[in-house]
Amino acid sequence: MNVFKPWFAAALAATLLAACAVSPSPAPVLLTLPPAAAPVAGNATPPNVPGATGTPPLLAVRRVKIPEYLVARRVRYRTDASTLAEWPNTYWAERIEVGVSREFVAALRAQLPGWTVCDTACGDQLPALTLQVDLEPLDYLRSARQLQAQARLTLSGAGAAPKLLATQAQAYEIAADADTPQAQAQAMAELIRKVAAASAALIRTTKP
Repeated sequence: MNVFKPWFAAALAATLLAACAVSPSPAPVLLTLPPAAAPVAGNATPPNVPGATGTPPLLAVRRVKIPEYLVARRVRYRTDASTLAEWPNTYWAERIEVGVSREFVAALRAQLPGWTVCDTACGDQLPALTLQVDLEPLDYLRSARQLQAQARLTLSGAGAAPKLLATQAQAYEIAADADTPQAQAQAMAELIRKVAAASAALIRTTKP
């Protein structure tokens, strides 16, 4: 006959109590980029562009390129020159390269009210200019609460063999206001806004 030993009952009760005391895992934080677009006052008619007096000129914007090491659901930051880390239990709500490109196009549209801006594909319409933006490096230094990046802008003409018209490179350092992933996302939105303003200025002074 099996005998139910007291020590076994005590151990079982302790295990059950410990299991009940364990709190459930916190829900993951889904992070999105804040809107980067802001209204810009100024002349809505761009100079030096064919069609400025009639149909708005067309600008094709290719997907913004960001470093491959950031293309992940986890929200990453740099701890030193060779090491990346991730915010705990925090994920991008969408693919980060998609969010960056979308917010950049929205910010550029606000900066260029006299243009029609299409995202990559313009259908059967021929764009006056094509813009490529490369953001590399694109590093958030958590210890310094600072986003460091370099943007390279490339403007090309239309046609089967588009002519390179203008390039520009600029470095950026943007401070975050808190030690949180949300502050990192806000710094990225500010970077997108600044790069959109620089792109709009370059477009206005470039002749197709």
